[in-house]
Amino acid sequence: MIKGKNLHKIFESGVFSKRKVIAVDGVDIEIKEGETLALIGESGSGKSTLGKLLLMLTEPTKGEVIFKGKNLTKMKKSELRKIRRKMQLIPQYPDSALDPRWTIYESILEPLRIHGIGNDDYDKIKELMEIVGLKEDHLNRFPHELSGGELQRAVIARTMVLNPKFIVCDEPTSMLDVSVQASIINLLMDLQKERNLSYLFITHDLEVANIVGHRMAVIYAGQIVEEGVDILDEPLHPYTQLLVKSLTMEEDIADTEEEIKKTLKFGKGCKYYNLCPERSEKCLKETPPLVELDKKRKVRCHKYA
Repeated sequence: MIKGKNLHKIFESGVFSKRKVIAVDGVDIEIKEGETLALIGESGSGKSTLGKLLLMLTEPTKGEVIFKGKNLTKMKKSELRKIRRKMQLIPQYPDSALDPRWTIYESILEPLRIHGIGNDDYDKIKELMEIVGLKEDHLNRFPHELSGGELQRAVIARTMVLNPKFIVCDEPTSMLDVSVQASIINLLMDLQKERNLSYLFITHDLEVANIVGHRMAVIYAGQIVEEGVDILDEPLHPYTQLLVKSLTMEEDIADTEEEIKKTLKFGKGCKYYNLCPERSEKCLKETPPLVELDKKRKVRCHKYA
């Protein structure tokens, strides 16, 4: 369905002295039709940037995005616009996706107008509202009149109005109450089955990743460090092991966010070197490759190279 090949994204800041930050560093990623790849990572790890690169909302510094055999990075803007309706985003903050001055109906209708599909399609939007678990009278309300769960359902309806095939779900439940999270996850999984959708499901919650993901990928400092099936049951990379340990033993891993910021500018060597309990001199001098151990597991570590 969609592939990212050797994706890099470097952000520059500063007027006189340019400061470069590597947000995504040589990522290869593939999501098949009807599949969910759960992308796990902490704040600042590059997971949201990677999602935007796949949607071409952010242009890669280097690398390619292939969607259904078409290279999006080499397309003209007019060509890319036609493809975009098949690639959508469900954001972390649903209120940011809706104009507070518009009714829910106007917000859901907007993508149809942008793509010139229709200026009024009340019956279709009413049907979508029922599918996502909302009522017809929600269409005449404004965003501030909806609860957090209702607002996210409205955003999902807005996403689905263009009949997309690939959706980046950027922590779509993290801002919701625990009681509401399960219903939103179930809705997304039901829509996937009914419409054969492909998801990149971005999350920092390992339990959620375990529920929704057919496969998982762990990202650290802009690199995929482990990828595969059931990786939380038998984590191989030291960072994945730390994540699992923090979940089962409630270990504090907040310090790793600061380490991620430090290592984003690393050149050679393993980016996890400063925190790794199994580091060696080789880890400091050589960047570990992403090794394919079998068809179900890849890991970026010199131990397995």
